[in-house]
Amino acid sequence: MEIGITVDSDQAEVDLHSLQQWLLQDPGLRHVRFTCPAPVPRPGDMGAVSELLLATLGGGGAGAVLANSVSVWLQSRVTQVKVRVEGSQGSVEVEAGNVKDPVALIMRVLDEQARLNGELNGEPSPGDGRDDGADSHGAR
Repeated sequence: MEIGITVDSDQAEVDLHSLQQWLLQDPGLRHVRFTCPAPVPRPGDMGAVSELLLATLGGGGAGAVLANSVSVWLQSRVTQVKVRVEGSQGSVEVEAGNVKDPVALIMRVLDEQARLNGELNGEPSPGDGRDDGADSHGAR
């Protein structure tokens, strides 16, 4: 499963690099592949920097470790930072200091992504009939 991670701050490039380094040092994420795809410069630009970090997750609880690691990194930020975690079927934006339980919020997106990937691959959905946590607008 591939997850896109972006950072919105006054120094987004520096913060994205900081987050990438943080995640690379997490032993629980050693099997996760992190890449920054080469951006396409806009006409008139001399170049471009990557604003996206892609995480390719396998099984073994990597999603939970990723959610926890991103949460801890966010809590360590002194400046105002927003992190967006996005899969092909949904996304969530978490702002440093403004979410009571960022791990649970990020996990909802990762779980939904995994569920939908399983359905697309012909695997049965693990649905247990419980409320999925979405509000009346479908947000998680």
